[in-house]
Order: sequence, then C-alpha cells, then structure tokens
Amino acid sequence: MNKAPLIAAVAATLLLAAHGAMAEDETEAGAESAAATVNGKVISKNALRSLIGEIEKQNPEEKIPESKAVDALISRELLRQEAEKKNLQKSPAVAGRMENTIRDVLAQAAVENFRKTVTVTDEEARKEYDTRLAGADLTEYKARHILVETEQEANDVLAKLQKGAKFADLAKKLSKDPSAKQNGGDLGWFNPQRMVPEFSAAVAGLKNGETASAPVQSKFGWHVIKREDSRKQEPPPFDEIKDQIRNVLIGQKIQQHVEELKSAAKIDNTLAGKK
Repeated sequence: MNKAPLIAAVAATLLLAAHGAMAEDETEAGAESAAATVNGKVISKNALRSLIGEIEKQNPEEKIPESKAVDALISRELLRQEAEKKNLQKSPAVAGRMENTIRDVLAQAAVENFRKTVTVTDEEARKEYDTRLAGADLTEYKARHILVETEQEANDVLAKLQKGAKFADLAKKLSKDPSAKQNGGDLGWFNPQRMVPEFSAAVAGLKNGETASAPVQSKFGWHVIKREDSRKQEPPPFDEIKDQIRNVLIGQKIQQHVEELKSAAKIDNTLAGKK
C-alpha cells in the first residue's frame, strides 16, 4: 500500500494534536473514546475515523484497515512527542505551519457548516444556466496551425503559402507543435475556451477556409492559422449540469459570506501596500 496518502492525511490531525487539540490525558478522555494511548496521551477514535475518512476520500477504491491507520497515528504521535521534548514547536517555521494548519482545518469546517445552511433552488440554477448560455460562445471551430519560434519564421511560412505551398506539408516540416505536426497542423474541433485567448480571437475573426494574413503571437510562439470550418455547439441540457451549477452558486454564496465577515471584522493588515 502506498503510505504517502496516509502520511499526508494524518499530518493535519497531528499538528492539531501538537496544540493540545487531540492529545488528551487518558483519564480525561476516557478509555471508551481512545483508539490508542501513547505515553499517557490519547489518540481518539474521532481522530482515527477522521483519518480513515480522509484517506478513503482521496482514494475511494482503497479501504484502509483500522490497524494500519492506528499504527500510523501511533508513529506520528511518538514523533510529535519527541518534537515537543526538543521544543521544535517553538521554531518560527514550525509554529507558522502549525498555525496555518489549524486555521485551514477550522476554516474548512466553517465552510462545510455554512454549506449545510445554503439552499439553491431550481429557479436560481435555471436562471444561472440561462445567463451563462446567453453570454457564452457556443461555436466550435476546426482549424490548422503552424507553430514556429519567431515572427520572421512565421512570415516566411505565410510567403510560402502565398506561393502555393500546402498548409499540411509545411506544418509537418516546420511546426514545433508535435501533436499537430503529425496531422499536418490539424487541431480538430475545439471550443475557443480550450485555446489561449490570442489564438481563439484570431480563429473567430477568420472565415471558413481562410488563412490569417499575419502571424499571431502567444506564449507558445508564433502561429500561422487557417480556419477550416465552424459549427454551433449544442448546450448541455439543464438537468445534466444542474448539480454543477448549484455548486457554482454555493461557491458564490460562500465568497459573499466571507466578504460579509470581512466587512463586520476589525482588520489591521500591517503589510497592506508593501511588496
């Protein structure tokens, strides 16, 4: 079994333990709540259940035996106790990591609790669906391109095309895009959102069968582009993506809740304006 997920998932629990959130005296916690005890410090069954749940969430097909999870928690508890004996928790770097871990765990708990109180009606989801589709470009394009390093190389390619050279032949010979090069520069059908903005804008501005009169620069290099065809893309049915839309709206409401918390809080950002 790959132990990496086990170690990663237990880290947050152990850092909380270092602050005393998980490590309790055996007499205080009670034997019934203990999964194990290490030098008088309890590893709670809650911690065990949480660890197993996190691991199985990350790897749904992998069932973790309780014994292995407990062994991992015991090992980490021993290391935690050793770190405390050496006062490693007082190191600024370690203290900062512990602080952020506790903050992240509790922030996630607050988000999960807030999600339980939020409702998104079918009417709200439908409105969002209609709004997104109304403003979305649902056109797909079929295009070819030749990708080169410099603008001069791209202009040389355009000159060869104007003299009658075949686009596919030049793509196979000159393009530095390995995937498209094998197909003569053919990119197949694609939604503009899949491409970098400069490329998508250039394709959208062409007519079917037209090659761009000037090369287009993107973060990948210089493109010579030929638009071959276009078609309208059918939007997915509302019922098919209703749950995804709900999640988007819930995310928006969570962000709005955070902004409301900011507005109501007294915040002194001592680093504001500093680089």
